[in-house]
Amino acid sequence: MKKKKRVNGKVLGGIAVGAFSLALVFSIVGLSNTVEEIDEVSIAETPSAILASAGVAEGRPVSVPVLFYDQKEDECVNLYDLSKKDLLEQRQFEWTECYYLSSAYEQGMVDFELNDQSLPVVSSGELTPNRGLSDTTRWFSVVDGKSASYTGDIQLDYDADTAEFSFYKEEFYPLDKAEFSKGDKVNRDGHNHLFTMNFAVPFTVLSNGGEAFEVIADDDTFVFVGDKLVLDMGGIHDPMTGVFEIHENGEVYVSVNGETMAYSGVNVTKGESSIVRIFHADRDSRNSTFNVRFIAMNLAVVNSELANKEGGLQVAYDPSDPMYVAPLGESKVFKPSGAKGLIVVATIEGAALIAFSIFAVFSVKVFFKRKNR
Repeated sequence: MKKKKRVNGKVLGGIAVGAFSLALVFSIVGLSNTVEEIDEVSIAETPSAILASAGVAEGRPVSVPVLFYDQKEDECVNLYDLSKKDLLEQRQFEWTECYYLSSAYEQGMVDFELNDQSLPVVSSGELTPNRGLSDTTRWFSVVDGKSASYTGDIQLDYDADTAEFSFYKEEFYPLDKAEFSKGDKVNRDGHNHLFTMNFAVPFTVLSNGGEAFEVIADDDTFVFVGDKLVLDMGGIHDPMTGVFEIHENGEVYVSVNGETMAYSGVNVTKGESSIVRIFHADRDSRNSTFNVRFIAMNLAVVNSELANKEGGLQVAYDPSDPMYVAPLGESKVFKPSGAKGLIVVATIEGAALIAFSIFAVFSVKVFFKRKNR
């Protein structure tokens, strides 16, 4: 009878150490290859884990370049003077004492798509007192004697806990220092009451179900995603709230003043660049409120000397080129915590390491048992 050979414990231990070392090497390689993947997954699927990167931090606002247009008040015209009917219908920018432009929320003032200059097109149809002219040339460009342009910005504050960029002004008078309409009666309280503005914020579509935008404003406000209208809040009115949400399938749903969310007819594609374009007019001498919130959206932000006039951050948008959309990957505003990502990956890799080592030792034992039979 042959004597069975026993496996030396040191040999078995050496094999186990070798297997563990080999597993460790594979784990480290896997770790280095996986952290970025985990980041991407977190960006796409876990809004609650979103933290700032690219220099975005609480207390450091992000500048958004804005084009403002100072508007001259229109002449008061007697409602009952039929000879001045055409002049009456051309009036757009009101002050309360004229009693012509009624206070009313009106949809359908602009077309569903922007024109080739990325500006709204007034919808065809019968004019109403709130519509004024049959085009918006004066609203977002310079018309001699009627409007003058000014460049400026608004500052978005960042909240890391909610992943929100927001701007809020209950009394929003950005052109109080403008000279163009300073002598108008409507501005006799020291505030410039009649103006328009437009700006845009590029973003990368996540389609994770958490992306949303909110605007609170009085008077005409039109919000487009890409070149398609999603929030239609026209007319001279008190502050109204408009919201859009991007669902996981890329469909954009909207609500105005708490109405049930409804499909806007607009779709975006996950992973692609898009842009939110906001057009706003303040057209009477009452209150002026303006508030925007970008919620869990991956905004395109770059370092810029323009921000805060001293250097800092600015959304990746050039107001002199309205066709500009930040290319995909130009910047990533939101990114999960690297430490959290490493902990998650290390846990996964550690578990795999232990499992691999146990399997290796078990396999060696089985092999020697069979060999020694």
